[in-house]
Amino acid sequence: MNKIKWITQAFAQPYEVQKKLFPEFVNVADQLAVEWEIALDEINDAQLTDAQKQAIKTLDDYMLSISGSANLQYWNDDALCYSDEWNKMRVLAKIILDVMGWDNVVPPESNAIYIGNK
Repeated sequence: MNKIKWITQAFAQPYEVQKKLFPEFVNVADQLAVEWEIALDEINDAQLTDAQKQAIKTLDDYMLSISGSANLQYWNDDALCYSDEWNKMRVLAKIILDVMGWDNVVPPESNAIYIGNK
């Protein structure tokens, strides 16, 4: 449950905080989506209530609705900072935090290793 908690807390944060969770060279919007998918793969549905499952599904369904090559405009730093779509995802993440009983706090830095051109 730690990964889903971490990524949900990350999604709930404002742009400035989200940017600081990852190295400078990372496309934060894309990375948040990737981390979300990884976390979803590790969830044990049997441990979740129906309300928790629904809250997670709502965010996931919304992300999928604005994904794909026709929606690349939602998956960059400008969109992360200014778009209504990202503001909606932050609200949906806060709903997940509420139904899970988790605090809306800045998560610790990820232990992930990133390889980039720096």
